[in-house]
Formats: sequence, C-alpha cells, structure tokens
Amino acid sequence: MVRHLSLGNGSLLVNLDDSLRLRDLYYPYAGQENHVLGKPHKIGVHADRFSWIKDWDTEPRYMQDTILADSKAVNKSEGLEIDFRDAVECDRPVFLREINVHNKEDYSREVELFFRQSFDLYGTEMGDTCFYHPEYSGVVHYKKNRYMLAEVKNEGGICGDLEQHGIYRSGAEDGIRSGTLNSDAIAQGNVDSVISIKVELEPRSSEKVYFWINTGESLQEVTELNDQIEHMIEDSFRQTKMCWRGFVESTKKDVENLQEHVRDQFKRSVLVVRGQTNDNGAITAANDSSNLQYNQDKYGYMWPRDGAFITQVMAQAGYPDLVEPFFDFCEEVIHPDGYMMHKYNPDKSLGSSWHAWIDEDGEDRLPIQEDETALVIWALRRFHEETGDKEILEEKWETLVKPAADFLYRYFDEEKSLPKPSYDLWEEKHYTSTFTVAAVYAGLKSAASIADTIGKDGSKYLERAQEIQQTGLKHLRSEDTKRYVRGIEDGDQVDSVSASLLFLERFNLVDQEDEYFRNTVNAIRYDLSPDTEVGGIARYKGDTYHSVTDDFDEVPGNPWFICTLWVAQHLIDTAESEDDLEEAREYMHWTCENSLETDLFPEQVDPYTGEGKSVAPLTWSHTTFIKTALMYSNRKQEIKK
Repeated sequence: MVRHLSLGNGSLLVNLDDSLRLRDLYYPYAGQENHVLGKPHKIGVHADRFSWIKDWDTEPRYMQDTILADSKAVNKSEGLEIDFRDAVECDRPVFLREINVHNKEDYSREVELFFRQSFDLYGTEMGDTCFYHPEYSGVVHYKKNRYMLAEVKNEGGICGDLEQHGIYRSGAEDGIRSGTLNSDAIAQGNVDSVISIKVELEPRSSEKVYFWINTGESLQEVTELNDQIEHMIEDSFRQTKMCWRGFVESTKKDVENLQEHVRDQFKRSVLVVRGQTNDNGAITAANDSSNLQYNQDKYGYMWPRDGAFITQVMAQAGYPDLVEPFFDFCEEVIHPDGYMMHKYNPDKSLGSSWHAWIDEDGEDRLPIQEDETALVIWALRRFHEETGDKEILEEKWETLVKPAADFLYRYFDEEKSLPKPSYDLWEEKHYTSTFTVAAVYAGLKSAASIADTIGKDGSKYLERAQEIQQTGLKHLRSEDTKRYVRGIEDGDQVDSVSASLLFLERFNLVDQEDEYFRNTVNAIRYDLSPDTEVGGIARYKGDTYHSVTDDFDEVPGNPWFICTLWVAQHLIDTAESEDDLEEAREYMHWTCENSLETDLFPEQVDPYTGEGKSVAPLTWSHTTFIKTALMYSNRKQEIKK
C-alpha cells in the first residue's frame, strides 16, 4: 500500500496511509530508523458502538501549498464525521494532529477516541520500554537514545485530559474494542500503548481534541518539548502553515504561464522534495516502507544518481540552499579511489547492495554504477551555473571533483574508447550501458568546465570526452535498426530500447538531428507505451519489476513517471510552436492524472488500472515533474517572443 500523505522537515518524517493511520515515522533522518516499520497506528472510536477509522470513508488530502494534511473521515451509519489536520513542525521533531469530531445526530452523545501506538524503536521489535508518565498524562516509548512521548488533550484543556491508558505486550485491540484499558504502568519488550479521550457532544455540534508525538534522544528532550507545545498547539499549526507556504512561494522561477493544476502540482512536488531531504544533504529516494514486503528492503537511501538529478533541479527551481549540502555528503563518502558506491544510508554509512564484488568467473570487479560518480560532477557544474557560486567549485576540486574525474578518466576501455562495464542505472545488468556512456561524457565535460572556471588544467578530461563522442559512440549504433543500442555486453550490442537512451541528447552526446537518435526516440515513444487505456512510458520491454502481466507485447512494462516525463522533455526541447508543445503537455497531464488523490507520484503505475505501484512518493518522480514544468514554461515564453 503506497503512502498517501508524507509530512517531513529534514529530521522527522511521518507517512500516513489512505485510512489516515500513521505507517512510518523516521527520526532523526528521513529514510533511516523507521520506528514504526509500516505497522499501522490505529484509531478507534466508541460512540453508539465501536468502529475503527480504517472502516470509515476517508479522504486524505493536503492543505494547499503546505506540508500539512487536511483530511476527513465519515461514518454515516454512526452519524459522525472527523476532520484531521496533521503536521510535522517546520523546525522541531513533533507530529501534531488536530481532530475535530462532528456529531451529525439530533441528540447528545459521548464519544471516546482511542489512539494505539505500535513502535519498533530503531526498527526492531525487541527491547522497547513503554511507561505511563503521570506528570504529562501521556505514554513514553523508549530504547537507548530514542524517545517518543504521545499525549492527547481537549481543546483548551490542560494536562490530565487523558481518560484511559493501556500498555500491552498483547491484547491491545481487545482492550480498545471493549472500551476498557488495562492501566498498566510499564512494560518492556515488544510493547504497544493506547491512550484515549472522551468528548461530550451536543446535538449537531463538534469538539476538538489534540494528539501529538514528540521525538527526541532523551527523556529530557521530549518532556521539554511537551512543556513548550501543550499550551500553544494552535500557534504551532499556524506557524507551520506559514513556514511551508513561505518555502513554496520562495521559488524564483515564473511558472504562472502554466495551467493551474500544473502549477499546483509543481508546488506539491517542491514540498515533497523538501520532506524527503535531510538537513545533512542526504536526499532520499523514497520512504514508503510498504516495499519491504516486496524485496525485504526499502528506498530510504541516498543514491548519488537520484541525488545529483534532484540537486540540479532544485537549484534550478530556486532552492540551492536546500540541496547544497548534497555535495558535502558526497565529499565525505566518496571512495579514496574516486568513485561513489551504490547507495548510502542517510547517516553516511554504506547502504545495502545487490552488486557483486566478483564476476561469474570469480574475478574482481567494482560493485558500482559508474554514472553515479559522473553525475555528481555534472550536478556540481549545473549548480554553479544556477548560483554563480565559484567558491564551492574551489572547495570541492581537490576532495570531490578531481578524484571523481580522474576515476572516470582511468576506468576506460582504450580499445573501444568507452567506459568499462559497470551496473546500469536500472541496477540490474553489468555491462557498458549507453546511458552510463552519456553520463560519463557529461561528467568529464563538466570536470573540464569546472577546471577552466577555477584556473585548473582539465584538458585531459575534455580530450577523453571528445574521444567518447568521436570514436566510442559508433560502437553504440545498430546498423540493423538504425538506432542506438542499450549498451554493449561481452563485446556484443544489446540491441533493445530503453527510455534512458533519451539522455544521449540530454547530456549533449548527440544532437536532435542525429538519424539514429530520432529513430531511437520513435521506438521509445511507441514500443515502450503499453497498449492499454492507461498509457505512459515503460523503462524497457520485458521489465518484470512489480509487473502485473507477462504479455510484454501488449505491456512492455509498467509505465514509470520519470520515463514518461523524459519523453515530454524531449518534445519540449524540439518544439517550435505552441502546437508542438501540446504533445509534451499531454504527457505532463498524464502524470497529474495518474498521481494519487493527494497529488503524490508513485514510482510506476499498473498498466491496466492506473493504480500506483511500488513506492510513493518517489522523490525522483517529483523532481522530474518540476524539471519538465520549468522546461515547458521557459520554452513557451521563448516561442511567444
């Protein structure tokens, strides 16, 4: 189940599902230490009878231009509606919920709300402790240096509004259903807690309650936060709303010539990226733990490739301060030999990987995707172009740019004038991928440009890039199909189509008039589009990742948001009139139409139903939309001149 609401501030990230239940809570990094691991924090309601919010009609949604949620749950048979306003504060690790309970009946009634906490601190089930804190009338979960304090109170109430509490190693749901909690003082192990509060409702009236979770590294931290929060929750909501609206409105880019729903999606995407970006520069790919059920791992890592693309786009969109720490992160984690590894945890430790360190014959090989090293250099040059910041180029030359560029220069097949094999951007095959060739070309050119800007000698990088373009590129052309191939494996061409081949043009290795490239684009647009009503563009034919069919003639693979938007970007680049832009706009509209109801983009969609597949939100999907919207806006202005 993809996540429908994601609320984050750079140190605390909370995800809610379509039933408005907390499903992920990351602290102190977005993407690392999920203290919930997808187990739903359930909400129960006792009125005339008992029900779970999950069984109500729920409508998750965001408040316009903020990272606040403004959702609704309706139970017509019970005559109840509940409005949820949810937020993570801008600058404190606090999750807030305002819960407005509406009595739709013509008689008075008492309603009791139950909040179940099911933490697995540090992402493990063992060794947690939960206790009732009498001073705060709340419950505290802790393990080592992770503390969570949960409390609930009435509007205008003071500490002591809590009606019941329960601490359970088992049986929490039975206690909730019965309406009687065990009132235990403490428990350890795999522990759940429940707190409840009653509201007295007059006919056709409503009452508010507030629920919150403070996070911290000590009991003192969470209790001090509680002292600050409990008497100023409305102020916290107001300040948080102003903070996020100020952030999204600070873009220096004019997107007013875009249609309203595209502008709204642009702003939502900017806010999503903010929530997935750690303050230390770790830009995470996604933080939806539902994918754990698919491959026993998560997306909460910093891939240098994703980070490079995202950094370039966000700098272009007017948020260089948000993404500049990405280069500090890369500077710290780059291997002494000059390459980036597969992926990293947000705390800068090495992430999990499926890339082998030996080949099928037992010979050594690097477990890397070489494009990730190249794209960091490319992103830094683009960052400089957007900001004019020459100082960052000088600071990173010896520690990041030169080591990485020297590696790209060395890791080279002199016979073919192409980079040596590495894993491709889809992380599946080890060969000389055409996308990687284009990325290495861009990285080498960028290194030469940076060197020239700061008075260094980068001539060898430029010469190597020219060698790729003038000599190596011919090995990537198929004379049978008159297209560019996907790559070279064991000396043979991999003559199939991948959406990533569009980067031959994006990285300026070829131009738009190249016959082989034009044929490649046509193949991508038509061979990789599912023969269904859903449409969109797949990665390549035969893509089995989260596939729903093995009929690859009808459905080459699930449509991906990034691939669909890459086609839109190409069409924008080649457009000479507003009519030409219409096709690109249709692809952009496809992404909006296939987003979740909360305007979050998953990684991919079901080719038959349009339902989101894999994880959501995917940060790369959102930044690719931002990039496409900026390109469209700029091109539209140029055409009008």
